[in-house]
Order: sequence, then structure tokens, then C-alpha cells
Amino acid sequence: MNTRFAAAASTAALLALTACSGSSSSEELTWEDSPLQEVYTSLWGDTERPEEELNQEEEERQRRAEEIIAACMAEEGFDYTPAVYGGSTSYGSTDEDWGSEEWTQQYGYGITTDPWAEEWEEQEADVEEWTDPNADYIASMSEMEQEAYYEALYGPMTAMTEEEMLAYEESIELGEEDYGLEYTWEDAGCQGRADYEVYESAYEEENDMWEDPAVVELFDAMDAIYEEVERDERVSELNAEWVQCMEDAGHTGFAQPMDAENSIWDEYERIQESANEEVDWESIDWEAMEEGELDVDPTEDLYQNALEAAGLQELREREIELAVADKACRSDLNLDSRVLEVQFEYEKTFLEEHQAEIDAVLATYGQES
Repeated sequence: MNTRFAAAASTAALLALTACSGSSSSEELTWEDSPLQEVYTSLWGDTERPEEELNQEEEERQRRAEEIIAACMAEEGFDYTPAVYGGSTSYGSTDEDWGSEEWTQQYGYGITTDPWAEEWEEQEADVEEWTDPNADYIASMSEMEQEAYYEALYGPMTAMTEEEMLAYEESIELGEEDYGLEYTWEDAGCQGRADYEVYESAYEEENDMWEDPAVVELFDAMDAIYEEVERDERVSELNAEWVQCMEDAGHTGFAQPMDAENSIWDEYERIQESANEEVDWESIDWEAMEEGELDVDPTEDLYQNALEAAGLQELREREIELAVADKACRSDLNLDSRVLEVQFEYEKTFLEEHQAEIDAVLATYGQES
């Protein structure tokens, strides 16, 4: 993901995160009340549309991609029956409940508790039930014909050089997203062409936006809003109220609300690192896994057992207890709404001072431009 897009997404997400809980006050504010909400919607569309509508859009994109693949494969001399994908690709039911009192009592912050486990199982079942409409056609081919078919569909399969392998391994260690590999849709066959025309071309347009100095400057200024909010004396006082509430509930050592959730993330990362060191990855028969000779993935149990041995269950219990106390303090203090009240003051001022720059950006990159 483009780093500049990620930064903007984080900026927008802050609105939702700071308003995910609160009391029943009639004056309660939510991220939807943000003076900047219209700017985000104009650039990226309304993400709060019904789940059914979003799923229909995704299914339409998949349909378009499959039609492109079929036409491309015909040009290469092969038949290709477009695959039909159905079912939901999102987790709306979980998302709608996120942060509620009942949800928090069950999942805490959703870090170690896997709120989407049931949805994942349902989707995996859908995948297992799905059959490739081209399976019989491919099975009727000779081995040489199949190789040509897959090359047309996915592009030529070339082995990595020793230098490329070293770069690949190094990039994994560094946590780089591209794993040191260069990808071009032109080399990825008909699937690559479809992905480009349906998905990547839109991404490139968005990427172009973040190379525009006017956009960069505007969002740098927008990011500064939230830094000012954090330094505001009123927010500092609200943080102090929350700290006292948490201490009264038996949870100490925090200076501001995000510290509670971050403490669980920090401990979870430590447990993951510890578990990873305990698993003897070299003893796993990777070749047998790749060839599909194993009925189950041995890495799942090995890693999960190592996580449990490192203290995952204890952390899970602590996460829920801490999140419930955090939720109660936020609600009792109407914390999120009161913080948003301060935040929205800064946003209104920002709009007054930067309206001309915002209008120019929306005129070029907005949904209706």
C-alpha cells in the first residue's frame, strides 16, 4: 500500500476510532459529525453503504475480471469459462457490533480473540464447495498443453536466480511488502491483465494523487490537526479523568486511553516473537506441504501450541478485562464524544483556513471530478 495513502487512511480512521464507544448522552458526537467527513467522502466515496451494496459492487468487479480473462484466453487459443464467485466478502455483522459493550465483553479489543473466526470458517467452507468450471477442460489436455494454458493464464513460471532468492529472503526478514520481487501485470498473463484493468488502474490513479505536491501538503496540514488535539489542555484533562477511572478499577500505568490497547498489542507481539523462536521450522517437510501430501498444515498446531505456551490464554483474559474497564470508563466519562467536540473545533478552523486548497484537490481527484 502506498505509504501516503496509508497515512491518510489513518487520519480518516482516527475519526472512527475515537468515537467507537461512549455514553447515551443526547449530545454525543460521532465521526459522522466530523466537519471533514465530506472531504473524505468526496475523495474515497461512502464507506458506510449497506454491506449488500458493497458486496454487489465487488461481485461486479469479479465478473468484469473474469470476462476479461475469457477474452484474453481466447486470443491465446484457449477456451475459458468465467468463474462465478458468490457470497459475502466482508464481515459486516462483526463490524456493526464492534466496540459495543457486549462485543467488548466477548472480544476485548479484538487483538488475541479473533472476532472473525466464524466468518473465516464460513468463507473457507464456501471455497471448499466451489469448483473450477474449467477443471474438466484442463484435465482433458496433455501435460504440455496444460503448461501452455497456465502460462497464458498466469504468465511464464520462471525460477528465481540465487541473487533474487537472497533478496527475497532478506526482504521477508525486513518485513517488506513486495518481498523483493518485481511484479508487472504484463508478465502475469491474462489474470494479470484482468487485475490491472479492473483493480490496479484505479490504484494507479490514486497513487498519482499522492504524487501531487498539493495533496501531500494538504494532508500534512490535516495530520497536524490531530497532533494539536492531543496537545490541547482540555484533552489532557480528559485523559487525566480516564487515568483516574482506570486506576480506581485496578488498572495502572497508563497516561492516555490508547495506552491500554497498545499495552496488549505490545505483549501480543512479544508472545508471537517468543513462539516463533520456539518452533523448529527446519523440521517441517515443506516439500510435502507444497505437493499437497499432508492432510493438515503442521505449522498451525506447532505455532498455536507455542503461542499458548508463551502465555496467550493469560493475555487473552487480561485483554478482555482491560478492554471492559476501558469501555466502562469511556462511557461513564462520555470521553470519546468530549474529545470529538474539541477535535471538531480544530477541523472547522482547518476548513476555514484551507477551503481553497480543499476545493482544488476535490476538483481534480474527487469522486465527481
